[in-house]
Amino acid sequence: MPDYITLKEAARQSGLHENSLRRLLRSKEIEGYKRGWSWMVSVRSLDNYADPVTGFLLELPGPKLFLTRREDKEDE
Repeated sequence: MPDYITLKEAARQSGLHENSLRRLLRSKEIEGYKRGWSWMVSVRSLDNYADPVTGFLLELPGPKLFLTRREDKEDE
């Protein structure tokens, strides 16, 4: 696995919009660097920010989408 991925790939993996990732990079909430005009995002930094084990972005402010499991109902 590479240490750095493109911004487009980081957006695909994390589910975040590219503009959101740019903001996080500029504010140094995730690590990365510019290669020419393009951002390269640290895979480790992105994983630490959006870790599915700890709730995948649920602790961050902003709107959330909560999915619930629909119980199967038996026909009577």
